[in-house]
Amino acid sequence: MLSTLPQELVEKILLALDVESLRACSLVSSVFLFPSQRLIFRSLIIYYADIPKAQSLFAAAPHLLGYVRDVRVGLEISLSAQNGLLASILSSFHHLECLTIDGESVEWDDMTLPLQSAVHGLLTSASLHTLNLANIYNVPSSFILLALSFVARFGLYSVTVAEDSGSNLPDNFISLAPRMEHLILRAPYAEAAKPIVDLILPDSRPSECLKKVKRLSLGAHRDIQAHSQRLIIASTSTLRHLQLRCGVFQTALDLPHLPVLQIIELRLYLGYGVGLPPNLYTAIAALPTTTPAIEVLRLTFHGVPPDREDLARDRAGPFPLFDDTCAYRERLPFLQRVHCHWWSDLPTDSDYEDYADFSPYMHEKFPGLWGSGVLEISAGGDKDDRFD
Repeated sequence: MLSTLPQELVEKILLALDVESLRACSLVSSVFLFPSQRLIFRSLIIYYADIPKAQSLFAAAPHLLGYVRDVRVGLEISLSAQNGLLASILSSFHHLECLTIDGESVEWDDMTLPLQSAVHGLLTSASLHTLNLANIYNVPSSFILLALSFVARFGLYSVTVAEDSGSNLPDNFISLAPRMEHLILRAPYAEAAKPIVDLILPDSRPSECLKKVKRLSLGAHRDIQAHSQRLIIASTSTLRHLQLRCGVFQTALDLPHLPVLQIIELRLYLGYGVGLPPNLYTAIAALPTTTPAIEVLRLTFHGVPPDREDLARDRAGPFPLFDDTCAYRERLPFLQRVHCHWWSDLPTDSDYEDYADFSPYMHEKFPGLWGSGVLEISAGGDKDDRFD
């Protein structure tokens, strides 16, 4: 009976299942076996200690290599002898779309030449769409420039660039037709951010890196805001989606005119007794000037939401533009959604009580959106916790 099911129906059923259910389905019938394997092995995390097991698995079932689209690898200095095995595995992925390398504070040169060559080979493959590098020190600037030219989505998370490795590159090194549309830069301090931004926006020659960029995910806290600002200014004519991590919002946003920006996301951190930062009110008031085409405003709050005493002391009133319906409609005519999200796993009763305070508080900040269907308030985790 199972053999008579259309393949399209089988795949739609399997798409709704988690990995454990997929494993069970793969044992039930040959009808489910290969579709289940295709979904199970689509996304992999290969821990460094498990590289020999991964190699044995793919040697025994090489057809699984063709299913892999997303791989995350964790590097460890203590197990660097396995670099050769990892290089062999990576070189066998001919349909890989996303590669994440988490160095766990390793140096680029801790990667042996075969492993570096395998990564370079994937970088220039037509199928690779996304490359994420995390916690790797002294990455050659030549490799950064290659990635900026060859992948559509490039994430740098606590990465440093080797100081002199790109100094002798020719002016025409970067492709005249860059592919990158989404750049993510998470640098914890200015000393890490500046060399990367200088590499992307050199003084010595016009930069083509950001020519097609539609989305930027950047830090906007006090230490690195100036460097993020340079990237934003260089992308004003193409930027449609801007994500900013504002920290505790100690520094006011000073966004340039972004005529085609449609989505802006602000992430900020609240502490005990802090409440909403004044700079948030200023940033929202400036939206009609800086982002006249905005369609979505998303505010994500981390940390501790204002408690009842904070709420009682809050005299700031509604956010600018949103004290009545007419104000925001006249000045933000394209706005379709305002999403306020309190980040939390909601594991305890106290968390639910905090959210019960957060929700009406946000409603009070946007009275002009009541009953409009524009305002959305939520709580919980989200997919932007690490590799967004």
